Amino acid sequence: MKILKSITAALLLTVAVSASAANAQQLKLKSDMRSMLSAMETIQSGGFYKNEESIREGVKRLKKGLSSLRSSDAKKYLPKDQAYADKFANKRADMIAMYADDIIVSMNSDNWEDALNDYQQILNQCTSCHLRIRSW
Repeated sequence: MKILKSITAALLLTVAVSASAANAQQLKLKSDMRSMLSAMETIQSGGFYKNEESIREGVKRLKKGLSSLRSSDAKKYLPKDQAYADKFANKRADMIAMYADDIIVSMNSDNWEDALNDYQQILNQCTSCHLRIRSW
């Protein structure tokens, strides 16, 4: 009987710790999503006023938020019919990072039209992910 109680207590503790970790991961992901939205606003504002420092700061913050997206396990918080989401989200994160890097390259080359196109491509990646995963 003591063994059964010990096993039950261990299982309950494991489930509680696992649920807590998943919840913490989900909260971090939400926080990082808000941060990435703010970073996109910073990049956009910097582009309107040709403020290179603002754009660089926005790109830096945007890329920082991608680590949470890449490390998340979407299976833990999305419905089963969207279990594919990890691979899709990781691909979007890779594309966002690539376009963010290209914004800096374009800006350094004084090619503002390409920088604007890169910004639009980032928006497309964000929208694509949100449409598919969040079913907007």
